[in-house]
Amino acid sequence: MNWWCAATGEAWSWGWKAYPGVWLFIAALGYGWYRSVQRGPAPPSRAQRAWFAVGLFLLWLALDWPIGALGAGYLASVHTVSYILLSLVAPPCLILGVPTGAVLSALDRPLLGKLIRLAARPAFSLAVFTAILCLTHVPSIVDGLMGSQVGAFLVDIAWLGAGLCLWWPVMAPQPEVSTLRRPLKMAYLFASTLPAIVPSAFLTFAEYPLYATYELAPRVFSILTAQEDQKVAGLLMKVVGDLPVWFAFGVIFFRWSRSSQGTPPPVHPGEMRRGTA
Repeated sequence: MNWWCAATGEAWSWGWKAYPGVWLFIAALGYGWYRSVQRGPAPPSRAQRAWFAVGLFLLWLALDWPIGALGAGYLASVHTVSYILLSLVAPPCLILGVPTGAVLSALDRPLLGKLIRLAARPAFSLAVFTAILCLTHVPSIVDGLMGSQVGAFLVDIAWLGAGLCLWWPVMAPQPEVSTLRRPLKMAYLFASTLPAIVPSAFLTFAEYPLYATYELAPRVFSILTAQEDQKVAGLLMKVVGDLPVWFAFGVIFFRWSRSSQGTPPPVHPGEMRRGTA
């Protein structure tokens, strides 16, 4: 039995397959959240519970069959869908699901507190996100890792960690963790859209398939060649991948505009809930 989605070289079948490792991972995250919020000064609100549940659902969607299996060893385009869900969509939902009190309680732990504060530094988090994004799209690394369950797991976890780093400077509690003002948050979010240009361009404009994993994989759709699939992956990475970031940019700009005009902004979770700076 395969515990995690990885490239197998087998002909694709639309018959459902079980990946217990994915279920255990999602369950472990849920249990970890429950334990952490129990230590907080106040229980999570209904909205926070809903946000975390949505984040877990998106993680499950990205990792389990069929998206996880297709992306791991058949279609580069679906692999990019997994990247978008794991790095750009699920992380902000998970962060919104963690009460501020639980985060502040974690600051009392020496090692964890230092890590939380370090991740709130924009330069550090953007560097981590950029490095992981670029490294996990290097052909030799992709082909070397996606063929094993451990390797595919490492790629998925790296994407999730990169996404949490990316969003944390914008969504961390203020001023206890982050002191980033709204104009700088918008500049940071704009800068975060730039690193994807490089791998997206290579995927879109390459004259041949870059990844042996997807070039040699059994075809899922006969009308879609490996190179066409790769071009779709490149377009998805930039066009669709930027949408969550621009949405957050718009929310912050709207709130900043309202506050600068003397109109109290509407109550909204996140920065979007965390801080008013």
